[in-house]
Amino acid sequence: MLLKLFKSNHPYVLFLIPLVGVALWIPTLFNVPVDVHTANLGSTTFVFNWLQELLSYYPKASIIFSLILIIIESYLLIWLNFKYVFIENRTYLPAVLYVVFASTLSAYQMLHPLLISNLFILLAINKSFLLDNNKNHFKRYYESGLFLGLGALFYPNIYVFIFIVWLTMVVLRRFNWREWFSSVLGIATPFAFYIAFLFLTDKNQEVFYKLLAIFNTQASALSFSVYSLFAIGFLGFVTLISLLMGLRVVGVKKISIRKYYSLFSLFLIYIIALFIMHPSLGYELIMPFAIPLSIICSIHFTEIRSKLVGEVLFMLTILSVFVIIWMQ
Repeated sequence: MLLKLFKSNHPYVLFLIPLVGVALWIPTLFNVPVDVHTANLGSTTFVFNWLQELLSYYPKASIIFSLILIIIESYLLIWLNFKYVFIENRTYLPAVLYVVFASTLSAYQMLHPLLISNLFILLAINKSFLLDNNKNHFKRYYESGLFLGLGALFYPNIYVFIFIVWLTMVVLRRFNWREWFSSVLGIATPFAFYIAFLFLTDKNQEVFYKLLAIFNTQASALSFSVYSLFAIGFLGFVTLISLLMGLRVVGVKKISIRKYYSLFSLFLIYIIALFIMHPSLGYELIMPFAIPLSIICSIHFTEIRSKLVGEVLFMLTILSVFVIIWMQ
């Protein structure tokens, strides 16, 4: 029944999404004692530091703001799905799963720079996910890079996601070096203004140290209980099954859905590779990871043939996330 409820496109699901978020954030919102480690923020910028300082006087407001941001991003994912049709059936399930997956680690239920930058990643996806091969879209790819550059004002490591924009050019369009260059120019524009500001305010050394921090900051480590490890293993199983079953399902869909599925699969694999190989990136990657994961799992859950199996898998997925949050 739970899957049937959330995969529908009834408007009341939109009102249930914030309730799902509140339920997942209960330990953080209501100071319920849970044995978790607080994640460090990694390398940040003066823009994020200013926002954090502004909200530091109101700790609860900072947490509520973070939860609201996740809910807004989930609604934006619905809009992107309806606009580009990643999933053939009109459903609000991607938004529900985005809130669930982005909230999985209670250590990151906080105002984190990557949580803010996630909004800019979604806006960049909106500009770059186009299938029109008949026109040059320098402006759109410049705007994609620009959104990532704006995200870098909060989270410097967001530069690694320019690769996602380039992937869209490979999968969705013919090669055009001007579009590639325009995306690089877009991400460099806010960065240039940022450096200029630091120089004009006599913070020359800060320019060097901020750049150095991107490569030298070590990812924060988290420890997990045995119960959490079992739950994480189950979520990994669901992810793998969704990827494999999705290949079968989208194989008979129209070309655009197949291409979008390929993009989200590559997006997912790329983030896993970043987690393994990039020393500055750690568990905070759960936030951008939630974007492709919610789409891929939604395809699986909406297309699954056995209603009973679908309901059981979905409920176990939600339960696994609650186990990780409460028993991390």
